[in-house]
Amino acid sequence: MKYRQPFITGLLISAFSLLLVSPVQAEPKITATPQNLTVAEKRCFFKQLDCTKVKRNLLLRSSQEINNIKVVSLDLNRTDGAKVFPANSLKINLSNSTIPGNKLQANQPVSIPLEFDFQQVSSGEFSGVLLIISPDSEITIPITVKVKDHWLIPLLVLLLGVGLGITVSTYRTEGINRDEVLVQVARLRNKMRADDKLDNAFQNKIEAYLIEVETALENKRWQISQDAVAKAQTIWDKWRKDKQDWLDLLSAESNLRQRLQEENPSSKIPYLEELGWEIEKIQRERANQENPQQVSQSLQNVRKQLNNYLLGKTQSEEFNELVNKIPTSASTKEEKWKLEAASLQKELRNLSPSNSDSFKEWQTNIKTKINDLITDIQQESTDSSTNQENIQEDISVISRNINNPSIPKPLQPVPNTHPLEIDSSEKISRYRLRFFNVFSYLIAIFLLGGAGFTQLYAVNNTFGANGLTDYFALLAWGFGAEATRESVTKVLQEWKSPGVRKI
Repeated sequence: MKYRQPFITGLLISAFSLLLVSPVQAEPKITATPQNLTVAEKRCFFKQLDCTKVKRNLLLRSSQEINNIKVVSLDLNRTDGAKVFPANSLKINLSNSTIPGNKLQANQPVSIPLEFDFQQVSSGEFSGVLLIISPDSEITIPITVKVKDHWLIPLLVLLLGVGLGITVSTYRTEGINRDEVLVQVARLRNKMRADDKLDNAFQNKIEAYLIEVETALENKRWQISQDAVAKAQTIWDKWRKDKQDWLDLLSAESNLRQRLQEENPSSKIPYLEELGWEIEKIQRERANQENPQQVSQSLQNVRKQLNNYLLGKTQSEEFNELVNKIPTSASTKEEKWKLEAASLQKELRNLSPSNSDSFKEWQTNIKTKINDLITDIQQESTDSSTNQENIQEDISVISRNINNPSIPKPLQPVPNTHPLEIDSSEKISRYRLRFFNVFSYLIAIFLLGGAGFTQLYAVNNTFGANGLTDYFALLAWGFGAEATRESVTKVLQEWKSPGVRKI
């Protein structure tokens, strides 16, 4: 123990002496600011006009002097490994820095300019390192480069999507309505040409609606054109569904016309003239009736009125025949009753068919006069030498025929019909909000389109890295912007507010 203490003390003194004599030899250390680099830029579109180079500065500092310092750039790999940001696109200009002879002075910060060239670089996110090498040390600076396509093409793609959406919307709003109407008109005309039995009243009515369709299409009144072609189609369906009933009614109408012509060849009988006008009215209004039953009822009324006239005519003829039974010796009474017969015939011809009471009064009048006429005939026959039995028998037959007249050529009956009713609903048109339509287009282009451009391109620093996927996303966004605008427009148009009322 006595010998160890002096020995240890000597060693400690020797070591302390060496520390005082020799200088401190610490390992030099390089620091870089910033510790990592991140660059985000778009690709060049026009290399000569629009290809700016991104510049960054790297600050190096060392606690000791360092000779032969080197800054080495490496290829930066894209995230998917398919592309690289080439090392020659990152230029390190040491000649413009403050490193004389590639020597870094102690505690003297040095700024090294870095220049990123994006001419031959694809879009995407690239990552790698920048090496700073010295004989005694080496450090790495992580580098991240985010490259996206130039803004012009994405903007054009977005506008193309908006344009396609507006085109489709416009065609759906106007073009498809016009084309559908034109197709319906062409189909309807073909059906009309194929039906050689089509009634003129129905044909004229359909043609009138088709003219309205043509006028509405020329003035871009789509709702009116759709309503008109729907009405024309309703008229055609009315004819087609009950075609046999209509043909039967046309035949009955033709028979009535023919009988009127036979009874009134010179058109001098007012009663029959009025019936002819009524038939003309039925013909004109035939296509407007809801079903054949209404036309059948109208024709039955005409038939009834014509039948009344024919019955009255029979009674008038029988009355004239009865007048002829007056003996020739009673010339005064014969002349009187002939005038009376002519008056009754004239009164019958001037009756109104629609006034059934006047016809009944006429019948009552002629029956009363018959009784007076029979009395005069019997009186005159008694005074003369005529055969009383034959006269009485003739009077009895004629009187019976007058009181219970019959038509020698009966009228054909008008058929009863049971048509299928067509349930046609009128479409309700709404006021068009022109200002809102224009404003909605502005929203689609600037607001919704701008939101899509910002969302998909502006904040995406690697736009274009996925190729067509990114562009189709822009295209779809632009197309969807118009769909959104149209949906909002329809909602507001259907909203029952004071500014949007149904008409």
